[in-house]
Amino acid sequence: MADILSRLAIASQRSRGLRSSQILGYHDEERLRAFFLSFDFDQRRGYFGGGVSDQSIDKYCGTIDWDHTTVIARGGPYCLEAAAILTSLPPSHTAAEPSIACPLLCDHEPIIAELLDLAIDVAALRYGRLVVNRELADPDLLASLRENQAARFGCEHIEIDLGITQWRISAG
Repeated sequence: MADILSRLAIASQRSRGLRSSQILGYHDEERLRAFFLSFDFDQRRGYFGGGVSDQSIDKYCGTIDWDHTTVIARGGPYCLEAAAILTSLPPSHTAAEPSIACPLLCDHEPIIAELLDLAIDVAALRYGRLVVNRELADPDLLASLRENQAARFGCEHIEIDLGITQWRISAG
């Protein structure tokens, strides 16, 4: 865990301006809600897989099981700017599904790569593998995963075996 905390600190130092990387908890639910509510229609469709109302986002944030969900966020001086969410998969909770949201109007690849690296470090402590839904995966995330030999591509999912090797995502 100390390694992850130091990686969060290093990621925060690399980000320009007053940005920090942190693991959110149940007490940060309002910040996460405000983050998702700031998405425009296309961003909501891209992340959630369809148009989602404010009420649906409110319900989603209110029903997060914080015992089985880890949120790693990149925060700016005023609000959250991007987030990686790890949700453990039942019944055994030995795998997690990551999702990454970055609504910023800039080059997403370095932000997504950094968040994915942090998510993998967190997941390596708790899970044996990550399972990514290809349909909902961000294009920059898919590009980063294609470069890694620990990722196996199936028809619907990409599976990352966290026990194969320690690895890092490279940003363009």
